[in-house]
Amino acid sequence: MQTMSESKEYWEGYYSSHRDPAGESPFARFVSGFLQPGQRLYELGCGNGRDSVYFAQQGVKVMAFDQCDTEIAYLNEEKANSNLAFEAGDFTALGNRDQAQFIYSRFTLHSVALEEEKRTLKWSYDTLEEGGMMFIEIRSVLDDLCGQGEQVGENEFVTTHYRRFVTFKDFVQRVKDAGFSILYKQEAQGLAPYGDDDPIVIRVVAVRR
Repeated sequence: MQTMSESKEYWEGYYSSHRDPAGESPFARFVSGFLQPGQRLYELGCGNGRDSVYFAQQGVKVMAFDQCDTEIAYLNEEKANSNLAFEAGDFTALGNRDQAQFIYSRFTLHSVALEEEKRTLKWSYDTLEEGGMMFIEIRSVLDDLCGQGEQVGENEFVTTHYRRFVTFKDFVQRVKDAGFSILYKQEAQGLAPYGDDDPIVIRVVAVRR
């Protein structure tokens, strides 16, 4: 199985050639309707910061985490402001943090193993304020990429990097098992197009009740 360090090496290389944030993702635009200026949001696995920058522009106070130290250093130098900061770290092991109103995870929970996903969901529930929301977009087992590359576990494959594809019903249940109520759930194509790629993805909006 590909190690975390090997995965980090891949993403460090990717972001070295995709350094500056492009426009925000469709998921970020969807999520923006739930956000309120002045409230705190944690982004789990921010990459080159495209969505973090967008949220901060809406007046949300964003702390974005990613394991790619070089990219995080660049973003803090070039993009950080009074609403936006970046921190290098493993989003599955962030420890105790100030409570937040929102947690955002786009295309990150499928980059870690099942037990790390469960740990992150539990951490997110514990870190959110009452009524706080977690926004998740994750690859489905119905995605055409599922099955491509070297199989390293159940619905786990390595191409250029590791991906773990999830079953809609099972994933929603794991979110509930972490303590959340489900406000919104969808599995569909057309939600996350990127170039010629239009994967089937799962979106969940979960609330700490």
